[in-house]
Amino acid sequence: MRKSFLFLGAVVFALTFTGCHKKMPVAIPGGTTMGSGVDAGGINGNVVPVNSNAGGLSAGGGRGGKSSFQAGKVSNKGKYLGTDGVSRSGYKLLYFASDSYTLDDDQIKRLMSDIPKLKAHTQSGGKLLVEGNCDEFGTDEYNHALGLKRAKAVKTLLVNSGLDSSKIDIVSYGESNPVCTVNKPACHAKNRRVEIDNN
Repeated sequence: MRKSFLFLGAVVFALTFTGCHKKMPVAIPGGTTMGSGVDAGGINGNVVPVNSNAGGLSAGGGRGGKSSFQAGKVSNKGKYLGTDGVSRSGYKLLYFASDSYTLDDDQIKRLMSDIPKLKAHTQSGGKLLVEGNCDEFGTDEYNHALGLKRAKAVKTLLVNSGLDSSKIDIVSYGESNPVCTVNKPACHAKNRRVEIDNN
């Protein structure tokens, strides 16, 4: 009888930790900005609430529409390697590797090329909204947290580039605001992004 209970306990334990595994947040080193470290966790910027329409994309509209798809190359870490994609306000989209909030050098260059326009907008009294987005893999909680870390990492770079922190709000849409819904690696990679919009 005692052996039966021990066996049953071992089975329950094994099922608990293998049968319903969910992706949990992982610690990922901060990115680099022209050689200096970026600590995405160190910014406490203004976090705006997520609205119900998640950026206002319609099924066929927005930045190329969710139903449209252009194939593109993807790195072995899951980052979209294309140079297309702009936000509603015309700023370049920034792409991330899977499960990462580190901006690679090519994405930092994309961001830096928009700095003059971003500074001009904030210096004329405007504000910016930095929106973190994820692919559909992982739990809602995980993707919301990862989207927020992505937005914070970009805000850090903006502030380090001379923009006023008080003019930059951040938000995470997690997986709720895809730009592409085709079941292809490049499509998933396009959803691992940060968008910057005038607010």
